[in-house]
Amino acid sequence: MAVKLMVFLKRKQGLSPAEFRDLYENGHSRIGLGMLGHLWKEYRRNYVSAANSFAKAEGAPLKPEDAETESPFDVVTEFIFESWADLEEQNRLATLPENKAILSADEETLFDREHCYASVCEVLEEDLELARQHGLFANA
Repeated sequence: MAVKLMVFLKRKQGLSPAEFRDLYENGHSRIGLGMLGHLWKEYRRNYVSAANSFAKAEGAPLKPEDAETESPFDVVTEFIFESWADLEEQNRLATLPENKAILSADEETLFDREHCYASVCEVLEEDLELARQHGLFANA
């Protein structure tokens, strides 16, 4: 069974979103790919724009200037592993002293590490075609 790891990352104060993205895409993600990528089935980075809270907003902002606040995260990174064993091996490799030193040094240059989180997720997917066939869409 596949395992999904979601990593919620906040850029270091003083970096613009563009600077952060450049450093992450051309630096940290390349380091991780070279060191750990052989364990990944899928790997994607989702850059987050400005946000609206559910309590105050009228839907998702379509343009950054329509948003009420900055998102608490700059990128949400997804890692899909074939198995728990692959995730465990990633954790083992990432914590080897030489690898940990490389990753930590790079993270210090671009992340607000106190506000970055990782979580394994249980994925539930909806079969939308089946929902359509059963007339489950009220506004269709």
